[in-house]
Amino acid sequence: ESKSEFKPYIDVLPILDGDNSYLANLPRFWESKRLERVADSGQLERRLMNDERKDLDQWALACVDSRANFLGDGRYAMTPFLDMINHDCSIQTRARIEEDKGFAGPGDILQLQSGKKYAKGSEVFISYGNLSNLDTLVDYGFVSDKNPCNTETIAVRMMGQQPFNLIVYADGSVDAGSKATLRYNLATPEELEIFSTIEKGTGLGILAKPLSDRNELDVQSFIASTIDEALYETKAGAAETKDDALINTYLSAREKLFKLAIERITNKFPGIEY
Repeated sequence: ESKSEFKPYIDVLPILDGDNSYLANLPRFWESKRLERVADSGQLERRLMNDERKDLDQWALACVDSRANFLGDGRYAMTPFLDMINHDCSIQTRARIEEDKGFAGPGDILQLQSGKKYAKGSEVFISYGNLSNLDTLVDYGFVSDKNPCNTETIAVRMMGQQPFNLIVYADGSVDAGSKATLRYNLATPEELEIFSTIEKGTGLGILAKPLSDRNELDVQSFIASTIDEALYETKAGAAETKDDALINTYLSAREKLFKLAIERITNKFPGIEY
């Protein structure tokens, strides 16, 4: 609306105007041929399907997703100038609202505090949160090849069992939930007998630790094999997308993390087969 007090801000928001638009970097606006080049075992596709909101204006939703900041009281806001500051996950950032301290009259101000010192004239960064490369790709249209907050997910399906997601963290470790699920799924009847001897409701806690040497070796072998299969796909995809810097960086970072995860397993379990 031309009479809206927010018109000056709305006028500087990015527009959907072909491939040169900033919003064109967001996968939600990619053509299907480009999406098909993302060899990440369907991770991006599942995220887009989960986030899809056909009932909302797609331009407005993209602007909010890429610019809204959490206020800490359950509300979100789009703050002029704040959305011009780039993201660095490693920067500790604190924010607070100071009421009735407007610079040019009545109003509140948003104060940011960075955990890093900057030299005069250098670019200042803030953290948008502990975001993975998938998070930043989907909502902001960029990825980092050195993201200390990155995680990668692999959908796991085992015959006769409920599917689950195996999560690989930035240090190459695997989430405890996946390991607990696999310890149970790969346990022998004898190893499962322990659940009949403990109090009801406390059984899952025992899966936080290995059930046996045999079981743990099977679990780690399964994890390494699963990651290796995803690594093969991702590596091939990265090799085929060198003409697309955004997708290539996304896949190359995924490839690097999977290699780290396998190295971590093989170092702890020398000679493990997978």
